Amino acid sequence: MKPDPAVLQSCLLFRGKSVEEIEALLQKMLYSISSYQKNMLIFAEGDTADRIGIILSGRVEVQKTHPTGSSVTIAHLNVGQTIGEAVLFRRENIVPATATATGPCSIMFIGKQELLRLFTTDTDMLTRFIENLSERLVLVNRKIEMLSAGPLRRRMIYFLLEQAMQQASEVISLPFSRKEWAEHLNTARPSLSREMGYLRDIGWIEFKGSRISLLNREAMNDYIRTDSADSGKEK
Repeated sequence: MKPDPAVLQSCLLFRGKSVEEIEALLQKMLYSISSYQKNMLIFAEGDTADRIGIILSGRVEVQKTHPTGSSVTIAHLNVGQTIGEAVLFRRENIVPATATATGPCSIMFIGKQELLRLFTTDTDMLTRFIENLSERLVLVNRKIEMLSAGPLRRRMIYFLLEQAMQQASEVISLPFSRKEWAEHLNTARPSLSREMGYLRDIGWIEFKGSRISLLNREAMNDYIRTDSADSGKEK
């Protein structure tokens, strides 16, 4: 099975390359492609990280399991995104989280040694790899900022404002389901629904399905900036 060069163009590693250039690279590369069904394990926490994966189709969920047995969703990855690169070159290259398929998906794997060979022959690819790591670091920092924003209401508003800025619109589309959003905010779905109802009732948002309209962005920004005196009462 051969990956579609047009799909690989959406991967940061191959960004800027033409279909013809990618096809030429594939002819000289060592890689494998694996297919997965829903809930099938791709990487398990504690596995040796010796390869990078590129999602060719489908979606992947990354979760971290706590010693108590509970788990929290770290990320949802889509076509063109990579998995396993963050720890590939660590001295202790152990996979820190579990990656599973959320539905039928296929992944292209490139081994560590093959990736190093590619870097020596294609410095553009090395640059893209470093850019990829940098973007992941920014995303991690954003999540830390969001989770450290305080109570749930504050975290929700922080997230909504960030999405409005990224999507350049007062009407945003959630990048995942309500359940996944709750996990992203490290809360229970009923608590999330309760807070959404509150924000709707005070006239700050409207929502239908995965679309949320920000009706009073100025008040939401003021809320984030202000160290509210009754923040301890927030859920």
